[in-house]
Amino acid sequence: MRRHIGFPALLALGASLARRGPLAAISLGICALTVFVACIVAVAYATRGGSAPAYAVPIVTSSAVAWGGGILLAFSASASALRRDRVEGVRELFVTRTTSLRGYIVARVGGLAALLVLVVAGGTALTGTLAVLASLKAEGLPRTMQASAAAIAYAVGFAVVVAPVAFAALGARTRMTGYLFLLAVLLLPEAITSALEGRLPTELLEVLTIPSALASLRAAIAPGTSDVLRLLRATIALVAFGAAALVWIRRDLARLEHEA
Repeated sequence: MRRHIGFPALLALGASLARRGPLAAISLGICALTVFVACIVAVAYATRGGSAPAYAVPIVTSSAVAWGGGILLAFSASASALRRDRVEGVRELFVTRTTSLRGYIVARVGGLAALLVLVVAGGTALTGTLAVLASLKAEGLPRTMQASAAAIAYAVGFAVVVAPVAFAALGARTRMTGYLFLLAVLLLPEAITSALEGRLPTELLEVLTIPSALASLRAAIAPGTSDVLRLLRATIALVAFGAAALVWIRRDLARLEHEA
């Protein structure tokens, strides 16, 4: 007999699965340490005043947490997870007794995304909040608040896109081949766009890869570089990356079912 599980419960279940294992604990520790250091720097810059770039600290923090402990957490949570769930019966138990295959994907991918939002965006928000509260000059507050908003948007975008991409790359593969595949997805397009620089419009190049699209999203909100059209382009690109990854996950699940 199936019973309905609400969306928050699915995310909570998926987040608990994403936290399993020593590598996940190490990843969370790295994130916490990064945020702790960033908070100290933010307060130091804000209280110093003058030309100290306190507004830039949340922006740097969003990248440091995302591509440090955040990406490591995505690695640990998704590595062979789809294959392991099938072997251990987690997927079958989940689908047959509680909800649908769609619910399983929501729990697994959405749970990781929610955990990444909590860690990456939450840590970035904490850093930005401290920078604002510790600021000595009122005229610098709008700039710091806008930079913090841009950094939080970057962190949320990272979580929402990297979670499905990590599962698409690692979920149904062995750990080593999955790592190589994910690195190829993230780094190979960067190399290609670098080679095409000057031959294609900058507006196109900056949304062809996940890292550059995230950077474009943040820059479109950040003080001094705000651009509504740039924000729209980056958002569309990130949605496309996430949607393609979800389609790939459905394909991998169907392939694993066929192998069984």
